[in-house]
Amino acid sequence: MSSCVVDLPEDIIVKILCRLPVKSLIRFTCVSKRWRSMIISDHQFGKSHHQLASQQRTLRRKVLLTTYPKLRDPGPISLARSGGFPKLPPRFQSLEDNFSVKNFTIPCEKSEDIIVMGSCNGLALLGQSNRCYLKNLSIWNLSTGFFRNLPSPSFPERSVQSVGNEYQFSVNYGFGHVSTIDDYKLVFIIPALCDLPEVHVFSMRANIWKVITAPYSSWPRWRGGQGTLSNEAIHWVIRCKNESVIYAFDLAEEGFRQVPLPPVLWQDEDDKTSTEITTLVHLGGSLCILSRKHYYPGKGEVWAMTEYGVPESWVKLFQFDVRDLPDFFSRVYGPWDMCFITESNIIMLRRDNELFWFERRNEEKLICSGQYRIEEVQPEVPECLFYFHAIGYDETLVSVAE
Repeated sequence: MSSCVVDLPEDIIVKILCRLPVKSLIRFTCVSKRWRSMIISDHQFGKSHHQLASQQRTLRRKVLLTTYPKLRDPGPISLARSGGFPKLPPRFQSLEDNFSVKNFTIPCEKSEDIIVMGSCNGLALLGQSNRCYLKNLSIWNLSTGFFRNLPSPSFPERSVQSVGNEYQFSVNYGFGHVSTIDDYKLVFIIPALCDLPEVHVFSMRANIWKVITAPYSSWPRWRGGQGTLSNEAIHWVIRCKNESVIYAFDLAEEGFRQVPLPPVLWQDEDDKTSTEITTLVHLGGSLCILSRKHYYPGKGEVWAMTEYGVPESWVKLFQFDVRDLPDFFSRVYGPWDMCFITESNIIMLRRDNELFWFERRNEEKLICSGQYRIEEVQPEVPECLFYFHAIGYDETLVSVAE
């Protein structure tokens, strides 16, 4: 039997490759230099592949685990300062199917103090903690190894200072994509005592920072932390007049707006004061919140806004009480938090050094559908503790040209 080699046109090859999963395409980078360049470095190919996978709902969702080792301080001078042990870098892992783990090495010289600030379209935003701020910013695609350093913003000196060593400001930040102009933007909100906060916005397409002023006072509303991306806007929960308010920063318009909360969330004014609201990441794109009481944080409600900006579209997804799950919560008042919610409304919850997946079946109570325990980071180093961070990310070929 004679073999037949078909020489396909370039555009047909590209269309075929765009329909293949990322894992297969990474293997195909060894076929030729042209294929490797297109799969790893071609911004337009990565964009087209991601758009098609999003439309066909074939994106693979994974969990990025960042484990931070910490040496227990044996006395006034820590072992790290005394030279007993070097400062330990974090460990980056991807939690794959069937709870298999893949290790990653970050492509930068110094990885100490690096934290994962968020993810968007397969790109992880990284930064190094510096007092209350973040420096040495970068974006990283774990699937392709794409890595790009970002310029740091110029934070105002007045917002770094504390007052009588009592107040310590923290930065609010967020990361997202504007689809109409294909631009990735990074936002920092810098609080200032008795003044309007500065908003630093970085456009990766233009490679520049700009500074605008927020229309709301800083103190004590902006408490610091990572915002939640939904509908191309970053959302933060702010305490305003003894109640929680959601403010959103629109990445396209570069302006703020208030997002309404569920009208039935509180029974009376006292209930507003005792309720803590946090925004949650929903991998399907909906804006979600977790509502729980200060006096009993073990019980909460998860709400989703099915039609963005419409108050009547809020629906309750779950009612959660750790007392209903004694096999997983031996301590009713022990700390826990929700990492994200999947497209099929399965919640991933973190407690101590474990991850849990909970879902509701047939309108019954939540059941645990998965459990994963984080391994020790440095078992050969005595007095080594660790904590970890978990976020969801998409397996993509997306890159951002400089």
